[in-house]
Amino acid sequence: DNLAGQSSSQNGYTSGGFNVSKKNIIDKFPFAADANATDVGDLSLTRDNLAGQSSGSNGYSSGGDSPPYTNTIDKFPFSTDANATDVGDLSQVRIQVAGQSSSQNGYTSGGLAPPYVNTIDKFPFSTDANATDVGDLTVVRNAAAGQSSDTNGYSSGGFSPPRVNTIDKFPFAADANATDVGDLNLTRVVAAGQSSTDTGYTSGGSIASPPIVNNIDKFSFSSDGNAT
Repeated sequence: DNLAGQSSSQNGYTSGGFNVSKKNIIDKFPFAADANATDVGDLSLTRDNLAGQSSGSNGYSSGGDSPPYTNTIDKFPFSTDANATDVGDLSQVRIQVAGQSSSQNGYTSGGLAPPYVNTIDKFPFSTDANATDVGDLTVVRNAAAGQSSDTNGYSSGGFSPPRVNTIDKFPFAADANATDVGDLNLTRVVAAGQSSTDTGYTSGGSIASPPIVNNIDKFSFSSDGNAT
């Protein structure tokens, strides 16, 4: 659990996580056929509670708990099976972060340093470099879900505390703070984030301690509004 996801045009990837102990495994599974994942490499650190980002040619894993908490940005290639390399640092060490991706940059938002933070970090895909703090979420929070449209990054849900249902949006075209553009159907933490070309999704998560939920929320990228 508590692992990161990345996507190329042909394959899905899962990196890091926890299963009895913290892992550094990079798994790959194909989109073209239904098949088991294969272990294709290792992150530079064993860690969980990290964020995943994807460019057209590489997967990225940022932040997480090694332990201790880390600010490492790892990069691994999609074109060949290989280990990840440490290519930069986030602006602060933190765990339980959300990941977003534009066509040019990776973003890591929120998290627990401690304390809870609202930082939006950006790092370039075109060169290996440290991330820079380019804005703030509307509330400090960890364990939020991340989504990405062509033009904006989104962070939904999370633990402030308490749990929140806030959907934040921040632009890719300029460095700026996020704005609150709607609410999820439920307040929840540790949910998963997914993105189509025109819609963001927030699935699963915890609304209390317990229960765990299986709800799938959907919100529009084209207009600001609450999720259904």
